[in-house]
Amino acid sequence: MKKVRVEDAVGLTLAHDITEIIPGKIKDAAFRRGRVIEKADIDRLLDMGKGHIYVIDGREKEVHEDEAAQRMASSTADEHMEIRPAKEGKVNILSKVDGLVAVNNRLLAAMNRVEHVLFTVVPDNYPVRAGDIIAATRIVPLYISDDLLARAEDIGKKGIVRMLPFQRMKAGLVVTGTEVASGRIPDASARVEEKLRGYGLEVIGKRLVPDDVILIRDAVLGLFDAGADLIVTTGGLSVDPDDLTKEGVEATGARVISYGTPLFPGAMFLIAKLKGKYVLGAPACVYFDTHTALDVFLPRIMAGRQISAADVRKLAYGGMCLHCAACFYPNCFFGKGR
Repeated sequence: MKKVRVEDAVGLTLAHDITEIIPGKIKDAAFRRGRVIEKADIDRLLDMGKGHIYVIDGREKEVHEDEAAQRMASSTADEHMEIRPAKEGKVNILSKVDGLVAVNNRLLAAMNRVEHVLFTVVPDNYPVRAGDIIAATRIVPLYISDDLLARAEDIGKKGIVRMLPFQRMKAGLVVTGTEVASGRIPDASARVEEKLRGYGLEVIGKRLVPDDVILIRDAVLGLFDAGADLIVTTGGLSVDPDDLTKEGVEATGARVISYGTPLFPGAMFLIAKLKGKYVLGAPACVYFDTHTALDVFLPRIMAGRQISAADVRKLAYGGMCLHCAACFYPNCFFGKGR
């Protein structure tokens, strides 16, 4: 390609998209690559501040930005992703499914170390809906050498980003507390049931049990026997001597992975596992806070991710919900970790 004065470009072929920006009104390509410049285009180009443009000068020897972005996206995308057509040199990658985004930070850094290459993604463990953008890529110049592009493609093929579709799962709910089981105070767990269904879980049963280790144990095991893939307990996990939820979960034979998480709200959160299935002990804050530790761990489990004590500790980074006046979770740092 070569650089020419706009006034000298009539009859020549534009080598790149030219974006028009009118603040508050439009940001889009006014002229597309491949357009043959006409005399009538000159005034508009000058009005856009374009005194010079690039035009195609003979056979292209390098890879154009549109093709480069398409190739990088194609090297990275899996069967659960959709690659959109290039626009102004950028290609967006969308999810085809409801699920969790898994990001390999080491490969992401390696991709962006390739000269002229830009690749960006949403955070690791980010929950998305079908149709959401999860990544985008482009190159900095209008053209890139095939050698550099091939290097980027090789990295992309190793799996920078993956989509983990949410699995269809059945949940059981165990509401603990003698005051609820006896009817002294009303059961307020409908809010939790609604949240579980909102995540796509089928709630197959609910048990109200007093603060009794054996009864809590039997309720958890009974729901697992009924076909639950996941159990959520509510009613609190405090240091109150009457609160025996943790002991009841341990009595099932479940292994406690973590008791207490560096997430506020949700600090008194229990994660245990029994024969490959999770038991999540939710603290009392799930009854009144919009988003808690429960919202952080549910999508991970539904996407098939394993949770370790080390994973829980990493959530201390960005673990403080700021209780914004308008909540846009998960479009914030809460629960993303590091």
